[in-house]
Amino acid sequence: MLAAEVNPKQLEKKARHEVELAQPSTAIERAEKAAGTRRIYVDPAADGMAQLTLLAPAPEIHAIADRAVRLAAGLKTAGDPRSMGHLKVDVLTDLLLNGEPSIPGATRGIRGRVHVMVPAMTLLGVGDEAAILRGYGPIDPATAAQLTADATSWRRILTDPITGRILATDPRDYRPTAVMIDHARLVHPECVFPGCTVPSEQADMDHTEDHAYGGGTVPENLAPLSAGHHRAKHHTRWQFIQNGDDTLTATSPAGHVYTVRPEGRMRPAPRALITATAAAATPTRITDEEDLTDCPF
Repeated sequence: MLAAEVNPKQLEKKARHEVELAQPSTAIERAEKAAGTRRIYVDPAADGMAQLTLLAPAPEIHAIADRAVRLAAGLKTAGDPRSMGHLKVDVLTDLLLNGEPSIPGATRGIRGRVHVMVPAMTLLGVGDEAAILRGYGPIDPATAAQLTADATSWRRILTDPITGRILATDPRDYRPTAVMIDHARLVHPECVFPGCTVPSEQADMDHTEDHAYGGGTVPENLAPLSAGHHRAKHHTRWQFIQNGDDTLTATSPAGHVYTVRPEGRMRPAPRALITATAAAATPTRITDEEDLTDCPF
């Protein structure tokens, strides 16, 4: 069922997520073993080109990619005529060779960022729910703990313990606030157009129900769409509907229906934990006689 709704890259990511959670060995053991295979290798290509492959832990790779994107975006905004693809290659090559950007117009001091969702109980060492690296999937608790220890900023995100959905408390506004946009990107790390894998940070923030026709500027009506797919939504017969549970239903002009599921969702809390928490929060009634047991009068 899922294979019919996503492209091969998205299916591979979701399958890797499920495999990671079902492994018999611990995530920390597998991460330590995998880190021992990190390496760089070069493959020749035609016409004077070559390929450099860097196999390293996912947080470092995503931070490298993020830094390249943000440096390239700065140059593009400044009017550089090169494509974003070429700019990313050029700035990353420049960084590796020179340590800091030397391309005229490139901003110095930009560092890569990664976004990790870490359940509080996992961070405290009493839970086994995996942390989620945005754009990649589950990572081991030890790596998550190290990333949080070195983090320059934190953001508390409340989730519904029953459904695992990210909760939002922002009021209605005419324009999406920065918090609303960040919330939508947490729920959907990639463009919500079926099969698209453009990161949400590089996508437009779209009102699923057009604001001009009454669509509210609320988290439940916002979703990232790449620039091209944003235009396709508004100028073709593609239709998108928010279902109220962070999923979207997309219908193509040919009538094909796709379900777009959120990636930014934690697993619901175990039923036993919810029951125990509810029981602990229930006040115990004390009778008048028990209340006066230790009274000296």
